[in-house]
Amino acid sequence: MLAVELHAHSSHSLDGHGTVDQLLEAARAASLDGIAVTDHDEFGPSERAAARAEEYGLIGIPGMEISTAAGHLLGLGIDRRIERGQGFRATVEAIHDAGGIAVVPHPFQELRKGVLGAIPREELRAADAIEVYNSRLLTGRANRQADQLAETYGMTKTAGSDAHGPEMVGRAR
Repeated sequence: MLAVELHAHSSHSLDGHGTVDQLLEAARAASLDGIAVTDHDEFGPSERAAARAEEYGLIGIPGMEISTAAGHLLGLGIDRRIERGQGFRATVEAIHDAGGIAVVPHPFQELRKGVLGAIPREELRAADAIEVYNSRLLTGRANRQADQLAETYGMTKTAGSDAHGPEMVGRAR
């Protein structure tokens, strides 16, 4: 089993801080095996992080957090930038076309652009996984709800720190 950070932001996200190298160093310091830098609507920093990850003894996963018309969606393992502003299903298809998997982050957090305020729950099945543990949530309620939703639909579960700086990398793996 590998310990991987699947949801982290650099200073290339408006609400993030820290360079790509600082995130990579933090992942190494947290004894992680890999990291996906998932900046908001940016792909270049993640592409650079994935290319440099081996220098830090890490597996690099290219990705991004895409602002869909419904809310946020993670694209992991993609080979290009995904356009923001598309519908939920169209974004899932674009992620798949880019060779990646679509993960629904913090689905019950409407204030943080969770998608469930804008789409029916059944539509989540178009995605590949649901983030059922997000370390930035203040209580466990939304995480428990996400876990139950993944169970209900038989979907793969992921976890992510949703780190917005190097000091948060590795809080969830």
